Amino acid sequence: MTKKILWASLALVVAFASCKKDDPNNNGSTPTEELKLTASTDAEKVQQIDKIELTASGSRVTAAPDQVAWLVNGKQVAKGAKYTFIPPLPGNYTVILRAGNREITRKYTVAEPRFTKGAFLLNEGRGTDDVETGTLTYVDVKGKVILDSAYIHVNGTKLGHVCQDLAFANEKIYIISQNGKRNGGEGLLTIAKANTLEKIKVFNDATLEAKDPTHIAVIDSRIYLRAGDGVYLGTEDGGFKIIAGTEKAQKLRMATIGQRVFVSTSDKKLLMIQGGQVVQTLALDEKATGLALADDGNLWVSISKDGNNNQILKVSADPVDFKILDKQTITPSLHNYTTASVIQPYGNSLYFAVAAWGKPVSIQKYDFTAKTNTLFVNLQESNYASEMKTYYNSLGVDPKTGYIYYAGIKGFGMDYKTNMTFVLDPQGNVLVKKNNTNSFPAGWYFIPTK
Repeated sequence: MTKKILWASLALVVAFASCKKDDPNNNGSTPTEELKLTASTDAEKVQQIDKIELTASGSRVTAAPDQVAWLVNGKQVAKGAKYTFIPPLPGNYTVILRAGNREITRKYTVAEPRFTKGAFLLNEGRGTDDVETGTLTYVDVKGKVILDSAYIHVNGTKLGHVCQDLAFANEKIYIISQNGKRNGGEGLLTIAKANTLEKIKVFNDATLEAKDPTHIAVIDSRIYLRAGDGVYLGTEDGGFKIIAGTEKAQKLRMATIGQRVFVSTSDKKLLMIQGGQVVQTLALDEKATGLALADDGNLWVSISKDGNNNQILKVSADPVDFKILDKQTITPSLHNYTTASVIQPYGNSLYFAVAAWGKPVSIQKYDFTAKTNTLFVNLQESNYASEMKTYYNSLGVDPKTGYIYYAGIKGFGMDYKTNMTFVLDPQGNVLVKKNNTNSFPAGWYFIPTK
């Protein structure tokens, strides 16, 4: 009887020991897994330029980290224990982690283009830098996403050096830079698919680049470029010629209504261009500080003399009756030392930033119907961006939603590297915010929706 009890007890000990070996929590005796892949998301359906952080671990990785390879659709793209996969375009992707004769596969699908809603912030980049070029920041308020450097993530190449302006037309996006290929940039004029940012072509012209082009408008096949000595007309294939009478075109974003382009001048005029000629001219009391489209098919124009005689005009866009329909004088400054429009409309309300050099920044709201001005927000309050004291093409307003977009920088020099991008609703509440996603903003551009 005693022997039977002894043998039974021994069997239990053996069985217990065997269970301990199989226990995955038994770190003392379980051999390390050979190869393991962990990802920042388990989703197989992802969006364009989503960042998916992939990490390899296991005994094979520990023993020979330099032998760990990552392949995307059969092509090796990286080595090492970590890899960030950023799917550039719609399509199917197979990502393979390989270590010796062991492999682990993950599949991802980008079902549709990403850039069909929201807004782009075009960034100049630091003009005196020998590394930077322009960049494109994408903002999707509904998805609560702010993504910097969108173009390079899609194409693997940089935008031109010192990007200045862009235009949407023909289901394409046209991006103009001042210094073209400098610092490894694409060139003078980059043309990409609007909904994916996939590059279509790059146009370079050394003669035109020497004219310092700053702003662009596109109507059908016609491309209008404002440069240092006037407005040039050409196409995607070149052939740019200056338009007579535009020699004093101001360094300010142009406006397009139908088949007409509106350009302000340094001698206090507003030009209406149709086809390849100036068809109408309108005299202004002061130089324009902003042009913006009104939702009734006409044009908003702001004028100022260094912060004095500040006026907001409603201008008829009719080529037969080109005139000022209404004008209102306001007290706050409409001075503009940047190149985007100082006024940003939503219906009959116009937002603008009071931003004298070195002064705290506020956003004002002028109701053109009620003829009243109010402080919208003081940007120096802590819940906005109290350290962002420098205004630089910073303000945009979505004409459809009324959301207010702001890209602030701490200052010039190297202070621009401290920056913030955020969006407010019409009540001033922060909807989305992210640090260090802009670089000397050139302005906001809202993606056209059908």
